[in-house]
Amino acid sequence: MPNSQKAFLTQLTAGEMKKLLVARERIDVLLAEKEKLTKALNRIDDELSKLMDGAGATKTKSPGKKKSGPKKKVTRKKAVKKKVAPKKALKVSGKKSVKKTIKKVTKKTTKKTSRRAPAKTSGRDKLEDVVVKVIKANGGPMSYKELISVIVKKKLFVSKSSNFDNVLRRTLSTSKLVKRAGRGIYKVA
Repeated sequence: MPNSQKAFLTQLTAGEMKKLLVARERIDVLLAEKEKLTKALNRIDDELSKLMDGAGATKTKSPGKKKSGPKKKVTRKKAVKKKVAPKKALKVSGKKSVKKTIKKVTKKTTKKTSRRAPAKTSGRDKLEDVVVKVIKANGGPMSYKELISVIVKKKLFVSKSSNFDNVLRRTLSTSKLVKRAGRGIYKVA
């Protein structure tokens, strides 16, 4: 060791030397962690460049790395233009005529969208009707558990739902033919 370092070390107290040792250990830990993170970042950069090269995107070269292999051609689908109906021209001769034509156009569009086809039942009873029949056959109000057990055991209604409980609960709560007689008890309205 040179004389200047020896002189420096002899002037330090024990507490100062401990602080220097702790700092040096922490520096070593941080340098090791930095090296790991640098390797991970390089791996991520490599993967990103491979993905971006495969997608046909342009990427700036990172220093010290060379691209290898031919570039792949990427074919892109052409965008299809949607056909749009021409807009109707409105008369602008006076304020009243503009308002009338706007009302006519809006009435036509609302009439078209507000029409709905009646629901097709395809000869099958609605769940609401099945519930009414079960309650009438019982002769009085029934609890929810009794209703569901009768419907499921006798296979009175077939549903595609994986959770038939929710379907029955929804039907009972929204039905106009069935009323609540009490908590969890239903009767015919």
